[in-house]
Amino acid sequence: MKLVNITMNIFKITKIKIVSLALVAIVFMLGGASLAGAATCTNTPTTPVSSSVSCTTTITAAVSPVVSISTSGAGTVSLAVTPSATGLQSYASDVVTVATNDTTASGFSLTLSSNSAQVTLNSGSNTIAASAGTQALPAVQAANTWGYCVPSVGGFSTNCPATAQSNQTISGTYKFAGIPASGSANTIANPAGPLAYGTPVATTIWYSVAANTSTPSGSYTDTVLYTATVI
Repeated sequence: MKLVNITMNIFKITKIKIVSLALVAIVFMLGGASLAGAATCTNTPTTPVSSSVSCTTTITAAVSPVVSISTSGAGTVSLAVTPSATGLQSYASDVVTVATNDTTASGFSLTLSSNSAQVTLNSGSNTIAASAGTQALPAVQAANTWGYCVPSVGGFSTNCPATAQSNQTISGTYKFAGIPASGSANTIANPAGPLAYGTPVATTIWYSVAANTSTPSGSYTDTVLYTATVI
């Protein structure tokens, strides 16, 4: 019985020593330098053990490309006309500004259309028709119509107003186009690239309404859609 007990005690002591040595070996393999207070990036121990180690980290920031668009009139162009028997004309401008930080952009296109299939100005059941002119072939404005003009675009050339005016005799010089319906937008700006990144590009659009005394009084509206696309 004593022999058995002694053997068992030796076995226990031996087992404890083996386990202890194994634990020490594992700690060393996983970064024995940490026992001396050192740190590494890869958990690889230094030889000899050092109290100071260093590593580097690369910081990467991804900046996404964006395009912005804004209008000068906070989304509103106001035209007021007091009609006469032969018709009077009022015109005012909107300035659309586009900017992008896209370093791959070679330019952008800016288009204009009505925001719906409607191209008339509407006040209840009363309407003011879109000008019969087109962007390629604008026309002198007729009474009871409205339209737009973009200097040096399409057939407009220099036939756009230069300053806002109200209740003017209908000009035989200024020429306007009817607004296209949604889905049939006209390109009103397409500057050649490369763009100056972050530098805004402004486009001026003139709107005009002409009315004679056959036009019922009221507040007539339509919504114009501008779309900027980086290319």
